[in-house]
Amino acid sequence: FGVANGITVDTHVKRLANRLGLSSSDDPAKVEQDLMAVVSHDEWINISHLLIFHGRRVCHARKPNCSGCPLRHLCPSATQ
Repeated sequence: FGVANGITVDTHVKRLANRLGLSSSDDPAKVEQDLMAVVSHDEWINISHLLIFHGRRVCHARKPNCSGCPLRHLCPSATQ
């Protein structure tokens, strides 16, 4: 526990990585590589948890809550 050998990529992480412009791939292994290139190693565990939580609570697959999103000003996919 607590040892990061990579970044966990589930449907939420993949969706957010794509929407935030951190990856353009649908392949979880490629999304992981893209995220590992931009996220510092000591944050690999946290980034998965944060993206999963954000995907469940704010950035839903079908109807994202862009107006209530704290990342809307950074997100290229945000709608008004």
